[in-house]
Amino acid sequence: MGSHDIEGLLDQVPGVAVTHLRAGYFYYNLLHFKNMIKEAGSMGSSFGGDDRLPLVAPPDIAHAAAEELTRATGPRVRYVASDERTPTEIARVLGAAIGRPDLQWITFTEAQDRAGLAQQHMPAFVIEKLLELNAAIHNASMWRGYAQHRPATLGKVKLEDFAHDFAAAFGK
Repeated sequence: MGSHDIEGLLDQVPGVAVTHLRAGYFYYNLLHFKNMIKEAGSMGSSFGGDDRLPLVAPPDIAHAAAEELTRATGPRVRYVASDERTPTEIARVLGAAIGRPDLQWITFTEAQDRAGLAQQHMPAFVIEKLLELNAAIHNASMWRGYAQHRPATLGKVKLEDFAHDFAAAFGK
């Protein structure tokens, strides 16, 4: 059963106002690229280039949740995003923060991505779920759902803000 199915079940509970918060791609997920950058000199996944990606930071999710707790309108969906960027832009901003302004994001095939994830000793079921997510980003199906419920206002934490955390974790 997926998140969408669970949302449907919650919407059927009588007398309860439910808001489904759908967070974008967590900035902190970008931290797993540290070793790839150090070893290969690039970032990469089976999404990339000009694929659109809503990014989010936990403080912005907390702010949205606090706002929703004061409303009793449910059932409804609220997407939460702090910034909207492409992988190309992400590589440029993070690269600048770590002293590698020429950092590139490489778009892998699904097979290449699967092999790379397997090399990290990731369980097969986790690999498959990540590849599903990556495909939804790459084929824009994730963006279409987001665009239908796009936040009127993006959160406060921007990619440039997270880049400082990334640089610190990277060892810069």
